[in-house]
Amino acid sequence: MLEDKIFNSIVKTGIVLSAICIIGNIIFKFPLIINTKWIFLIIMCFFALYYETKEPPKKEHVKFLFFIFIILFFIPVGWFDSGGTANNTIAYVFIILICITYLFNSKKRIILIIMLIGVFTGLYIFEHFRPDLINSHPSDSQFWDRLLQIPLTLYASYYLIKQFANAYTTEKKKQEEYSIKLKEANYKLHNLATSDSLTHVNNRRIFDEYLQALISDQEISSSSIYVALLDLDNFKKINDTYGHLIGDDLLICFAKKAGEIIKAPNILARWGGDEFAIIYTGDETNVKSKMNDLLEAIQKIGQIKNLNSSISIGLTRLKPNDTVTDLLSRADLALYEAKSNGRNKFIINY
Repeated sequence: MLEDKIFNSIVKTGIVLSAICIIGNIIFKFPLIINTKWIFLIIMCFFALYYETKEPPKKEHVKFLFFIFIILFFIPVGWFDSGGTANNTIAYVFIILICITYLFNSKKRIILIIMLIGVFTGLYIFEHFRPDLINSHPSDSQFWDRLLQIPLTLYASYYLIKQFANAYTTEKKKQEEYSIKLKEANYKLHNLATSDSLTHVNNRRIFDEYLQALISDQEISSSSIYVALLDLDNFKKINDTYGHLIGDDLLICFAKKAGEIIKAPNILARWGGDEFAIIYTGDETNVKSKMNDLLEAIQKIGQIKNLNSSISIGLTRLKPNDTVTDLLSRADLALYEAKSNGRNKFIINY
């Protein structure tokens, strides 16, 4: 988990920081007792690292206990033996506040924040009324101590905030990648739901939905809207003679060419089997021209593949007060008439 990685960084930072402070205190000849809090912090850090390898419930308890130790022991001891407000406790409190805010949520976070504020406020008040109980150190020692502590605390703050920023950036990048993958998956699902799996044109569901929407929209219904039903002539014979793979290839090639002729926002859909359906908006001259283009297209495809291929088309225009059934029935009758009259043509049923 991300929180585990951050906590691991915090603990390791605590060990390094403690070791540097102990060495600094020895160099600047502070009383050895002043290193007590740092020694205990190192012990707690190694204890936390050990339990980082355990199961999640124990790890969570250790994190919580670690910060309780920091708040109830490390901060008060450091306050008393390092000179109270003259030391760098406020910087450490700030670092601890950042860590608690990020690592915990809800109840545990509230408990730790209240404890931190309470302890720090209590120590400040206590020093005001009983300054005699706070250890004081020579000004030179305090100067050298601050000279060491200020860069350390600033770097520790930077390092931890950097960890949080990196974690945020990583998570943001993951979310963006997930978002892209989700969009791609949704796009694929949309295609599966709306496209014919063989020819990749619209499926019958999309055709039906679009047609119903047109009929329901009275303003659109007043436009010149045509519906055509197309059927490949003698397609069963092609399948039986040359095999279904050849038949499928013919459907695919025709659908591709028909898609170039019947462009969006007009609708081309596979109606089922060897049948296609079209919704076209335009004047009658333009519609007739497109139907002729389709008739020529299937013949050219057949010539390339050494097949005798053609289509029959039944065409009708949307009338006021038409229902879906009315419209499709007229188109179907026109298609039947085209097939009955020699195929390879289109018939308009007004």
